[in-house]
Amino acid sequence: MRAIARYVWMLNVLCIVGHCSASKLYPDVKPLQQTFDVPDVSKANVVLNINSIDGLPVYKLQCHVAGFTGDPDFDYSGDFECRLSSIAGGDGYSTLLTEDSAQSRDWESRGRFFAADLRNPCAQIPQFGATRSFELRGMDLTLQIIDPMFTDQGNLRSLKLVVKVRPNSNARREIADIVPLPKSGVPAECKLNENFIDQETFPRNQ
Repeated sequence: MRAIARYVWMLNVLCIVGHCSASKLYPDVKPLQQTFDVPDVSKANVVLNINSIDGLPVYKLQCHVAGFTGDPDFDYSGDFECRLSSIAGGDGYSTLLTEDSAQSRDWESRGRFFAADLRNPCAQIPQFGATRSFELRGMDLTLQIIDPMFTDQGNLRSLKLVVKVRPNSNARREIADIVPLPKSGVPAECKLNENFIDQETFPRNQ
């Protein structure tokens, strides 16, 4: 952890004196793709480290259900929620998946999934359905939920989570790049305006 913090500090010093681009504020990440089988969503315990190209763990992805008590720094909600944080700490946000620089609540990101999000037609909505991508800190992070299964009452029972990470030198934001809510063509049952924060409410200087 000290090595990572020192590396990030050195990059910031170099950028202050004008020797690097904004995308180099953060370590280059190593590409990965991994599938997690979650046979019982009520016991979901997905934990994945995202490493730099030097092999050092830089970020931690954690996915759990509402009421999970093993992470005192985050209040998980929804039927399945993923949180991204820096291993070195000091982010200033409870999850880097948020798009709001004035984030005030843990759930304010597209990392939270509800059962309805994973059924058609809601599952097919780009960036707000079963597949969501996040551009930040020199990388693309994609969360894709496949093979969701539901109880007879319609509750989410099981799923598979595919996590993909790819370098992206154009992704320079400290937190996830803003993805606008669709303004039309969204069925009412998908509840986008209820479950997500509209970018129009974000501070103007974002």
